[in-house]
Amino acid sequence: MAIDKGISVEQVQKVLGHIKIDTTMEYAMVNQNNVKNSHRKFIT
Repeated sequence: MAIDKGISVEQVQKVLGHIKIDTTMEYAMVNQNNVKNSHRKFIT
């Protein structure tokens, strides 16, 4: 949920205490609509 609200995956990694970003990515679930909206925001 934090990633969907705009927190970077690196920040989530630190909060969770993961050493490797791969560990964080295993647990990260990103809402696909939020990905599309963010992509549009950065390319327009």
